[in-house]
Amino acid sequence: MKNAPVLDPFAVFGVEHRLDLDERALEKRYLQLSRDLHPDRNRAAGVEDCAAVLARAAEVNDAWRLLRDRWERARVLLETQAPGALERHKQLDADFLLDAMELAEQVSLAEPSTVPDLRNRLAAQVDAAYAALRAAFAQRDHALAARRLHESKYLRKALADLEART
Repeated sequence: MKNAPVLDPFAVFGVEHRLDLDERALEKRYLQLSRDLHPDRNRAAGVEDCAAVLARAAEVNDAWRLLRDRWERARVLLETQAPGALERHKQLDADFLLDAMELAEQVSLAEPSTVPDLRNRLAAQVDAAYAALRAAFAQRDHALAARRLHESKYLRKALADLEART
C-alpha cells in the first residue's frame, strides 16, 4: 500500500514557499477557492467530478488550517525545505528547558494581580521567538529554525495555559 502524498499547502493555494505571507491575501484566496468548490456551484458535475470536487475542497481546508497559523506554516515550510529537520534537531539546550520549567511554574502559581504583566511578558517572548525563527529562515539555517520552533512550543504553551486560567 502506498503512502498518501504529503499535502503541500503552499502549492494548494498557489503561493510562494515562504514564512511571511500576506494573511489577508491568503484568506481572500481561501474564500475564493472555497466558493469555487462549493457544492452549489458544482451541481451539474457527475459523480466522479463531485468526488474530485469534495477531495479538492478537503485539500483546500487542510491547507488553510496549516497556512493560516504562522507556527504551523513555519513547521510545514521547514519540513518542505529540510525534511526531517524537526526530528533531527529536537534536543534543546538544558538552560532553555530549565527556564521553560520556571516559566511554567510562574504561570501555575500566578496570582490574579500578576496575570496581566505575565501575559504581556509571555506575549513578548512568543513574538521574540517568532522573530528568531524568521531570522533562522532568512539565514537558511534549518537546524536553528527547528530548534527555535521547538522552543516556541514551550513559550506558546505557557501563554495558552495562562490564558486558560482567565
